[in-house]
Amino acid sequence: MKTTILTAIFLFFTAQSFAQYNKKDITIAPHLGLALSTYTTDENVAYNYRTSLALGAAVDFYFNDRWSLRTGAFYAPLGAEDDFNRIDKLNYLSIPLNANWHFGSSRNWYLNFGLSGKFLMGATGELSDGSEIELDDFIKSFDAGLDLGIGYRFNVDENLQLFGEYQGYAGFIDVLDLGGGDFPELRNSAAIFNFGVVLKL
Repeated sequence: MKTTILTAIFLFFTAQSFAQYNKKDITIAPHLGLALSTYTTDENVAYNYRTSLALGAAVDFYFNDRWSLRTGAFYAPLGAEDDFNRIDKLNYLSIPLNANWHFGSSRNWYLNFGLSGKFLMGATGELSDGSEIELDDFIKSFDAGLDLGIGYRFNVDENLQLFGEYQGYAGFIDVLDLGGGDFPELRNSAAIFNFGVVLKL
């Protein structure tokens, strides 16, 4: 219920933003990143980080020089490693809807925040001997959570910038789909460091 209410509120404000949008600058930012993902849980259990490469492209729709709506499409590798060297490899297509606040004297800094939905593309488990098993039947096909990121853009010319950013993700849906039972809730969590280019359309 909480997820439904938060999603409805977010979609309402997103629709309001689009309704007020007069075409201004639009940028696209392809990038490559290093993703460090793990699980959070209410149980007294700690998981190690899974390290993998992430990639995607962010699109910003500018309302003025301070605010833009950030969306895009991202390959988001999530999951975690346990103390027995077993790695859950959960791979998602991520679609964010974030507000992006540009600040600093030249507006090169930015802080983005909002929600993202993640659609499962595949899930495997790597065992300690290197063999893999399929986990698709045990992982929910959809995840959602909160995004928070900060970055800086370096001007190259009028239509091109380079950038580096940190993106954090905190899921609020239990990733397990085990049909009940006494299992701890596991929620995705990630820190991603991206580097790429910004192209003005």
